[in-house]
Amino acid sequence: MGCASQCAKYFLCLFNFIFFIAGGAALTVGIWLFADSSSFTNLIGKLDQSDILNKTDADVIRMIAYILIAAGALTFIVSFLGYCGAMFESRCLLCVYGILILLVLVLECVAVGLAFGYKGDAEKGTQNFLKQTIKYYATNADKAETVTVAWDGIMTQFHCCGVENYRDFSESTNFTTSTKVVPDACCVKETDGRLKDPLCPMSPTSSNSYYETGCYKAIMTAIEENAAIVIGVAAGLVFVEVLVIILALYLACCYWRPQHVYRCVEPSGKE
Repeated sequence: MGCASQCAKYFLCLFNFIFFIAGGAALTVGIWLFADSSSFTNLIGKLDQSDILNKTDADVIRMIAYILIAAGALTFIVSFLGYCGAMFESRCLLCVYGILILLVLVLECVAVGLAFGYKGDAEKGTQNFLKQTIKYYATNADKAETVTVAWDGIMTQFHCCGVENYRDFSESTNFTTSTKVVPDACCVKETDGRLKDPLCPMSPTSSNSYYETGCYKAIMTAIEENAAIVIGVAAGLVFVEVLVIILALYLACCYWRPQHVYRCVEPSGKE
């Protein structure tokens, strides 16, 4: 094997080893959450002051566990095939690995195409889904759930209130029983986290809150402002996937040894 083949081999080994470890870690966490979620949430609670997992519903944690198990297992298996194929010079494993990565790339392209093709329906469906989650928004900190924590984080980060505006919270039975018009997260805060106007939750205005600014629009605006970064990350991901496919199939050709001919022809023409 020449220099190019050696570089391709060790690049694939390193690339897949990293994803092999990452997939194994995700799979381990998913199985841990599925088997004994309480011990994992208690451990994270000691490290995370917000203690978000202990405030998360059991069904949501189980769903997270399923996602981690599925994603971790897929990453673990595919990267294992790529690593073993490159390290042990297995033409069969490399071909299977290259085909699997190609299928992932095709599925990503199809997903992007469908997202653009059904953009209007997707936006409407997303807004309806977000409005459905607001129905479970709670105002009592002792009964905080995943929906409450997630929405508070979104509204604080993007300086917004509700999906379209503060009126979306009228669908929450927990919220309407309180004297507040908007959640505290919709209000303008000082640098230390205190409300700029203590009366804001009961009497929101354009100066002390973001009650008329919808979070969906705010998130879309943030994405548009960072479109270059999003496009760059997507292009980088596609480039890496195409590069990995090319290297895997190139090495598969190099490892093909018919009739006891042990040669690998480099792109330059040298053996």
